Amino acid sequence: MTYIIGRVQLVAFAFAIFIPLWSVIDYFTFPWPQWAVLTGMRACSSAMLFALAWPWKIEASPRNAFGMTALMLMGPPIFYLASLPLFAGLELDTLGEISLSLYGLLPYIVLAGLSVFPLTIVECILFGIPVLALTAFGGYMSDTFTWASYIGNLWLALVIFGVSMFAGVSSLRYMIALVSRASLDPLTNTYTRRSGSEIIDMQFRVSARQDAPFAIVFFDLDHFKSINDSYGHDEGDKTLVMFTQNLRDLLRGSDTIVRWGGEEFLVALPNTDVRGARLVVGRIIEKWLGTRPDGTALTASIGVAERKVDSLVDWSDLVELADKRMYVAKETGRKRAVFGENDVLAEGDSYELETA
Repeated sequence: MTYIIGRVQLVAFAFAIFIPLWSVIDYFTFPWPQWAVLTGMRACSSAMLFALAWPWKIEASPRNAFGMTALMLMGPPIFYLASLPLFAGLELDTLGEISLSLYGLLPYIVLAGLSVFPLTIVECILFGIPVLALTAFGGYMSDTFTWASYIGNLWLALVIFGVSMFAGVSSLRYMIALVSRASLDPLTNTYTRRSGSEIIDMQFRVSARQDAPFAIVFFDLDHFKSINDSYGHDEGDKTLVMFTQNLRDLLRGSDTIVRWGGEEFLVALPNTDVRGARLVVGRIIEKWLGTRPDGTALTASIGVAERKVDSLVDWSDLVELADKRMYVAKETGRKRAVFGENDVLAEGDSYELETA
């Protein structure tokens, strides 16, 4: 949404400068009354575009992004329709005829301009159909209307719209691919620390606003360095992939896995209290998440923190507390999870009874 708003502001600024400058050409091609009205219409259009281009502090929401896009796209076709009565019955020289024909290109320019926005097919249709309708209506109302030229121009508009839609959708898919590549760890297909932090921040804010529980589970794979040292980094990479795949199978679709660094992973559990987190961690500890190259269980030191129980008001403090508890688990024997002081879950402990 931020990208779309920025693109709208850039295009709006360019046209806000260009539109009033065209009044100079109008002055030499149209008589006084028409020129004056066109100049006033251009001034109004330019003012609206300047308002769109102004660097307001705008929330990057779909409503704002698409609303601004719609305002910018509908301006030129409406200007075109409003100008048609001014040209009715005018006798123009060659320069005037050329200028008048350029006015008729405004809707086509808008349809072509859709290509600069990364939009879905549905969004392209929602933006393009009104422009096409205004184009069709304006062509029908033109003094030079003939069915042959009307159908030809409408066909041209549809072709331009189709090409723009293809370009916009392709741009969106390319951007999504780039964002995914930057957001995901290429080895484990989990979120990177940077992108994961943004997601956790958002989930934490939502949970605080709704007064809902929110848990963080911090994993550090036990003695992982020995795998790299004894079996090589390829085996270490395979172990990490196996761990994250098995972990993902035990989580919900709304849970977030983040590779925090090296063999450290963080899992965000929205709408999950301590009991729910204990159930998740208990199932993990019961069978663990794969095997090491030597056939033994791949264990981890785990720290758990929950927003409401631990009375924390910032997501970074929640992660830091889970990290500290993970270190407590590591220092007290590994292969266990620490939920708080004197609250430890290790192999063989009954986690289901404690959640009842």
